[in-house]
Amino acid sequence: MSLTAKKQLSQLCRTVGINIPLWTQGAGGNISVKEENTLWIKATGCRLDEVSEDKGIAHVDYQKMAQVLLEEKWNESEAESNYAKLIRECTLLGPGLGMASMETGFHALLPKKYVLHFHSLASLLIYHELNKNKKRVMEWLENKTDVEFDFVEACRPGWVLSKKVKGNASIYFLESHGIILHSDSDSILSLWTSLEKEFCRDFNYSELYSLLDLPKSFNELFERFAMKSMPFKCYFPDVAVFSERLDKVLKKDSSGEYLFPRDLVKADRDMAELWLATQLMFHFSPDFKEVPKEISSVVKDLPTEKLRRERESVHG
Repeated sequence: MSLTAKKQLSQLCRTVGINIPLWTQGAGGNISVKEENTLWIKATGCRLDEVSEDKGIAHVDYQKMAQVLLEEKWNESEAESNYAKLIRECTLLGPGLGMASMETGFHALLPKKYVLHFHSLASLLIYHELNKNKKRVMEWLENKTDVEFDFVEACRPGWVLSKKVKGNASIYFLESHGIILHSDSDSILSLWTSLEKEFCRDFNYSELYSLLDLPKSFNELFERFAMKSMPFKCYFPDVAVFSERLDKVLKKDSSGEYLFPRDLVKADRDMAELWLATQLMFHFSPDFKEVPKEISSVVKDLPTEKLRRERESVHG
């Protein structure tokens, strides 16, 4: 991997990863850079804001992965285990390198140099507005940007999502799952930064606009939005993945709502970020739909999730 590509990936990861929790929460999200015949991607289980040139990167034979995914005819019963096996086989291990994540499939299939996937709250609200008034959102997007965009209905992360991300769009809006940006130029991130602010302004999400325009510290946001008892909502696949870990942290009160204890915010920062993002979404849009049960009930037991936990146990 060239020094330039290393710097590009680590800088993009940190640029996205520091925008907590409006773009990323915990170890969620993944970013990749293609270089000649290989793909470099944030390693599974690593936080975007902790990726550096010698930490948190996985090396993937993406052409092999893409060929298998384009040709496979797996049935439903074998697909997930075969996909996890494919990730193992296509991850090129070496000193300082990690295991590729469950989302590597669409990074391999999308042809352009940069692929950025993260859990933007504004992108979730764009899909929310699409479900309420498709005509309005489509006309707004067509007026606001010249790049191609597409929408992907809620589905299981990993193999299923990789099969549904088709074409050559620059922006994929994922229902219940955030955004995918896809381009040969890293300026796509600046385009998205402007677009989500315009959405918040034009669709009257004024508080989110203010937070995007003038970012606040995590501690300030947590004190303001997440220190009282709140309902438990599964707005993100990661909430389902880490439901058992959240259960150990959250305290249930007599009304059936949940509190994230102040003394555990620092002790489990990843879960605190997920909780804050959840409460922000509930604040911005109380009628926002949760991840469908058919997804949330199975995602933590997918073979690719077991692969992540296995890798984490090896590296502590």
